[in-house]
Formats: sequence, structure tokens, C-alpha cells
Amino acid sequence: MKVSEAIEILESKVLRSEENLKHFPKESQGYAANEARIIAYNIAINTLQQLDEPQAEKVEVPDFVAEWYEEHKYNLDNSIWAYVSSITQFHSRDLKLNDFEKWFSDFNNEPIETLISMMKDGYTVKPKRWVVRQGGSEVWYLQGFNSLDGDIVKQWCSHEGCIKFTDKAKAEAAATLVEGSVEQV
Repeated sequence: MKVSEAIEILESKVLRSEENLKHFPKESQGYAANEARIIAYNIAINTLQQLDEPQAEKVEVPDFVAEWYEEHKYNLDNSIWAYVSSITQFHSRDLKLNDFEKWFSDFNNEPIETLISMMKDGYTVKPKRWVVRQGGSEVWYLQGFNSLDGDIVKQWCSHEGCIKFTDKAKAEAAATLVEGSVEQV
């Protein structure tokens, strides 16, 4: 039971006890008992209102997952079922998978749990990120710049340690400087 539900139950009990007061004379035991109940319920309500109800953490998803969810959220269980039923067709043929199909097929994403969490707790969309890459057969990613004796030196690294731009225009500007290209991650 959630704290808010407990408060609602106690508030209804306060209302019922206040209604019961009308049926007893002020000096009677019945009146005193209902007054005591009202006081006790209000103390409990005040105590519960001071509790922090844990908030479920919203799951963060790529924009294409959010788009799929928004299209299917009113019939999510059937949409997931239909998708799972048809997914073997994608893998049995040499069909090119779209981003959502690739994401859903990767069990590390826990796709069904994620979609249910989106429905239950809400979600946020991961901001898009871009990296600057360079290379043909061997790919390197821009890690930064150094200035040695006034000369600018480019630093390259593997994908993990590279600069991830949140602004595509800035990534394109950096790519122009180093004669690289921009890749969305």
C-alpha cells in the first residue's frame, strides 16, 4: 500500500467519525470516543504526510524507443505480444533491422521490462550524442587537443574515452578542424 492510499483511508475514517458525532450528545461517551478517533486519525495522517514516499526512477531510453512506445502505449501488452511473435521473421530472413528492432533484439537492453517500466514509472529520452571519428581501416575517435609550443596536437583514442558532443554543430565544427567525420552514438 502506498502512503497516499493510507492517507485517503484515514481521511475517510475522519469523515465517518465526524458524521458519527452528530448522533451523540456532546457529553456522552459516544461523542468522546468519536472525538478521540478523529484526533488519532489526524495524528496518523500528519505522521504519514511527513514520510517520503519512494519515487520510482524513470527509465532512460533512446528516442526511437520512446516513439515506438508512444505509438503503442494504449495497447502495450498486445503490441509487445505481436512484436515478439513476429520477431522471428526478422531474424529468419535477411531483412535489415531498424533501430528499434536492433534494440529490442539485444537482451542486454531488457526490452520488455523497459517498456513495462516506461508505462509504470514514466521515462526520459536519452539526449543524442555525437563523436568525431577519423580513419579508414583503423578508426580513431577525438579525445581532445593539446597545445605544445603553440602547435595544436590532436589526441585520438578508442571509443570509450572520446569526447561525446551534445551539439551536432559543435561536433561537425571539430570534425572540420581535424578532417574527420561525425558519428551519432
